[in-house]
Amino acid sequence: MRVVSGTYRGRLLRTLSGAHTRPTTGKVREAVFSSLSEEVAGAVWLDLFSGSGAMGIEALSRGASYCLFADNNQKACAIIQKNLASLGIGKDKARLYRTDAEKACLLMDDYHESIHIAYLDPPYGDESLYSPVIKRLEPLLAATGLLVIEHQRGWLPEVQWCNYLKTRTYGLSAVSFFRKG
Repeated sequence: MRVVSGTYRGRLLRTLSGAHTRPTTGKVREAVFSSLSEEVAGAVWLDLFSGSGAMGIEALSRGASYCLFADNNQKACAIIQKNLASLGIGKDKARLYRTDAEKACLLMDDYHESIHIAYLDPPYGDESLYSPVIKRLEPLLAATGLLVIEHQRGWLPEVQWCNYLKTRTYGLSAVSFFRKG
């Protein structure tokens, strides 16, 4: 997998092997970032259920000022660290939480900036993972921040504290956009 655009364009990213991970395809990453256009520049990005870290790294490549990554899989965290190191992305640009997404949101209380864009990509087919994390994100997201959720086509996660903007589908995947405020 490669970074699609920006500073790290074309650089190779490592991914986890096996059926337990489902990296966001380059086509979906490109579509998400095209939808976000200039909102990424200078933003604090949150990448939950990070996997390889591709979405957060893509955000940094396109001008995000900082990215918070969270994944509970030890091997995924090792891959994220290797990807960040290979690109020269240090602690001044990124922070990795090695825990589940809900706990990571609780730990982020010590991070003193609001998150401008939160990207949530839990494993498909386990809809129970969405709701608790979405609830924890409300106080972390900036007043007019964006919540972007990748999910299985044909199902829309419920977000009571955000305004629904749109859903785009890509094969079996769908990406829904919500704005706080």
